Amino acid sequence: MELLIIGLILVALMVFASTRIKKIAAGAFEPESIETENFRIEKPEGFLNVINGDPDLEFEAYSREFGTNTDANARQARAEIRFYGGLSMIDFLKRIEASDTIVSKLSEIVGEKKYSLIEVERTEKGTPRHDYYKIGAAGNGVRVLKVMALNETNESVTRNIESMIASFEMK
Repeated sequence: MELLIIGLILVALMVFASTRIKKIAAGAFEPESIETENFRIEKPEGFLNVINGDPDLEFEAYSREFGTNTDANARQARAEIRFYGGLSMIDFLKRIEASDTIVSKLSEIVGEKKYSLIEVERTEKGTPRHDYYKIGAAGNGVRVLKVMALNETNESVTRNIESMIASFEMK
């Protein structure tokens, strides 16, 4: 009888822990405002902010959704913010133009900061992709938001990419 009671208590604890873990994991994909001393960005729903990822990145996130068919193991979208010291916006734009096919190129001014917005097409491991850049001058370099997306992203991920790019502002 004592074993039955201990077993029931153990099962109840496991169910409680499992439910708690599922709630915490689901909350990680909720929208979030991320603000540092250098930038501000709104992480949309469906993206996970990577903590303690690549130390060269100031921000890193990926979508919950995976690709389809040959891209089934790849996330539909990934985002990163990186600082490139010693580069001007023109130098960085030349780098992109030299290596990728530019689809669109725009400029915008938010507050007192000027940004270049670029969309490129490229192929990675035989898979066609789109990369979106939002580039701004930052002191002695440039700060770049880069969003890498599979061509087969669903509509909600595409909207989330657009909102994340629009929300990115440097301080």
